[in-house]
Amino acid sequence: MKKEYAIRGAVCIPFDNPKDIDSGVSEMMNRLYSENKIGEEDVAFVLFSQTGDLKSKNAAAAFRQSGLAGKTPLFCVAEAEVSGSLRKVIRVLVLVAHEEQNPVHHVYINGAEVLRPDYSN
Repeated sequence: MKKEYAIRGAVCIPFDNPKDIDSGVSEMMNRLYSENKIGEEDVAFVLFSQTGDLKSKNAAAAFRQSGLAGKTPLFCVAEAEVSGSLRKVIRVLVLVAHEEQNPVHHVYINGAEVLRPDYSN
């Protein structure tokens, strides 16, 4: 029987341009899939959010182009604008359905470690 669980992650993007968004999303998601030993067949859906200062590309579109999400349902929303919050951040929530729940490795990289120091490697 498959068990469902969620994996979180976040990445800071240095500059608002498609290349940096592609690179940041790819690095975060490759690490998330690799460290959690999951593949597309294990993923129910992926939900991204991105801060309002990232306007040049949608994070879900960047992930779709990576080749890791051919049929996976993807969605991207705008992050709530909160005074003093970290800027240029893409966050992700991945719902996984897997035969065994592996130890969960959340991935916070490239400056996003400050959001969840308890999850940072």
